Amino acid sequence: MSSDDYLTVLVCSANVGNAEPTLSSFDKWVPNDGDLLDSLEKTLYPVDTNDDGTSTASAAANGITASELRKSMAKGKQYDIIVIGMQEAAFVDKSYKKQNLDENAREGDGGEPDGIYDSERSTSRSATNHSSGRSNDNGVSVGKSNKGIGTSKIFRKAVKANMLVRGLASTQTYKRNPKMRNSFDKRDTKTNLRDMMINQPTRALSKLSSSYDTRKFDELITTTCPSYELIASNLRGEMRLYVLTLERLAEEISDVYVAGENTGIGGVMANKGGIIVTLTVRGTRLSFMTCHLEAHEGAHHYVNRNKNLAEILGGAKPDPDYYMLDTTIYSHHMFVCGDLNYRIKFSKEEDVVGGGSGGVGEDGGGGNKPITKQKTTRHDSKYSKDAKEEGEADNGSHFAQAKTLVEEKKWKELNSGDELAMALKKRDCLTGFKTLPCNFPPTFKVSREAGYVYNEKRTPSYTDRILWKSTDGMNGNIIPMLYEPCPDFITSDHKPIRGGFAVKMNKSQRQASAPSAHSDERQVNLLISDIKCTNLPVMDSELMGGLSDPYVLFVSSPKALLWEKAWPSTKVIYRNLNPEWDEDILLKLNHNACNEKGESDLEGNMLYLTVMDYDQYSGDDVIGTVALNLNDLCSDLSLSKPSKGSNLDKIQRTVLSRPILRNGQEYGMLECTIASGYLTPKETKTFLKNATKVRTKKWRNFKDRVFSAFS
Repeated sequence: MSSDDYLTVLVCSANVGNAEPTLSSFDKWVPNDGDLLDSLEKTLYPVDTNDDGTSTASAAANGITASELRKSMAKGKQYDIIVIGMQEAAFVDKSYKKQNLDENAREGDGGEPDGIYDSERSTSRSATNHSSGRSNDNGVSVGKSNKGIGTSKIFRKAVKANMLVRGLASTQTYKRNPKMRNSFDKRDTKTNLRDMMINQPTRALSKLSSSYDTRKFDELITTTCPSYELIASNLRGEMRLYVLTLERLAEEISDVYVAGENTGIGGVMANKGGIIVTLTVRGTRLSFMTCHLEAHEGAHHYVNRNKNLAEILGGAKPDPDYYMLDTTIYSHHMFVCGDLNYRIKFSKEEDVVGGGSGGVGEDGGGGNKPITKQKTTRHDSKYSKDAKEEGEADNGSHFAQAKTLVEEKKWKELNSGDELAMALKKRDCLTGFKTLPCNFPPTFKVSREAGYVYNEKRTPSYTDRILWKSTDGMNGNIIPMLYEPCPDFITSDHKPIRGGFAVKMNKSQRQASAPSAHSDERQVNLLISDIKCTNLPVMDSELMGGLSDPYVLFVSSPKALLWEKAWPSTKVIYRNLNPEWDEDILLKLNHNACNEKGESDLEGNMLYLTVMDYDQYSGDDVIGTVALNLNDLCSDLSLSKPSKGSNLDKIQRTVLSRPILRNGQEYGMLECTIASGYLTPKETKTFLKNATKVRTKKWRNFKDRVFSAFS
């Protein structure tokens, strides 16, 4: 395996704090012109030192060590793809602020709104703050910060309200014109009319909006990344997402989709929510999501953050052809970044995550384990009193504990109280996602200056995060190279983070071709038997029986592999949460399954087993999906050009037991056996002689049947 099989991706995430970043701050976060080598050489927190072995194990699985890969990748000097996700990324012109600042507010606190200052003034402020706190050799100051610049909360709230109204009224989307498919979908007219693409010249970023903050961000990105071309961007209230690639790679990008979902007040306000961009490059489907989840400490807010993630994934669908699949299922690889707002919570309960790795592996999420009911504690959602007050009541002791751990650089102990690690371990959200341990100071809540000066009213926490997930059979195809905060970003109360990754690309994926008319033409046959589900959720109201009416839909990517004006499916089993189908399903892939050299050409091709709930008088509901890698299902087959010999002795059998996933959460288990063969029509008849339960499969047009219930 060589580094030529990989592309490098830099994911940058920042809560901008509704203040205009200086160019110096921005440059400390997004490396100048995507400088890969500089970011790896200067990091204070090299990934190799992480104790979870994620980077080393992933690289070893691909026949190359992590250090060798990084050195090889660094020869390219630049990241191939840069993703910039921002939250609270809205502000107005300083001159406008000065003209409209309420004089009474000025007299009340003696200065400009918090965060409204230039780099020179912030430097003097930084010196004052560091002299008042205690610093360790890591540049971490813990103590009260002397405010050299006052704050005008009244003005800031008024400006922010105006920004939210702007976000509520509309969103703005840019997508690069070449090789694009229209993502407009009639089924979601309200959302898509708002999110329809705007075709603009690639370089004319500022033409997307006349607003001051958008122009400033466009200037910062253009100045910092001159060798890059914008593939897609989206402004949604206070949230922004930009995806850029090197100019030489831009022509290889196709199938770009942009979607978003608000989770603010009433599910409408765009101060919270998420944006997702999905694209295809070299046969590999990549998705990037930035999000801003519910704030505050306490169990109630923890539960709502988990719900926010499910709402975003349920509402921001990537591709109209696969509207039954959320992005975590649809993508080969997905990255999630943002101000997730998960806090460090030191608890006496035994179920808090231990070990301190902060990362989640195969067993931590997405493993083949059934759903387990969680122990109810005083921190669970049934105790629904205002959890913010609960968090504030004991914050003093938590702050002191966190402060000590930060000063002593005991990152493992800090990670042991991380709510996100707990959520991933318990599969409360983002099932199957991984994240590296945070072996660095917490990124929230800090003073707007260089270094780390923490606010004593908040427990220092790792609110700003980067996670990733790979689909079935590709878990070793992402190798993390960089994960670090940016302490010299001075204009926000969060420290941005960035992560560098090497992503193995799939082989070039050919378009599915129609089967030959010759009788000896071989096809991949999949015989799916012993299909059963357990622990399905109740989908119908008590009036309708209070159970579910499940059936399994068989969906393929590429679409032409199985689509014949509809998707094949099983029959419906009525009123059953643990259904077992007494039928075998035969699927014939509309694909010759080999290239001109006689080698497997199923790399990147997927089979989705989507469990549906049938509703006679309304749209069918999605229960969840199991994603299967077709290349793995056929890995033992002799996928070669037709020969005189028989392939009946080369049948591959796979027994599966997988969690059913929807929007990053589990909804039961699916079991089945799949027999795969590369057979001629004559061989197929012989192959099916012992299969006594093969039935004529149903065909269901998903678009005609499904109208709602994707949350």
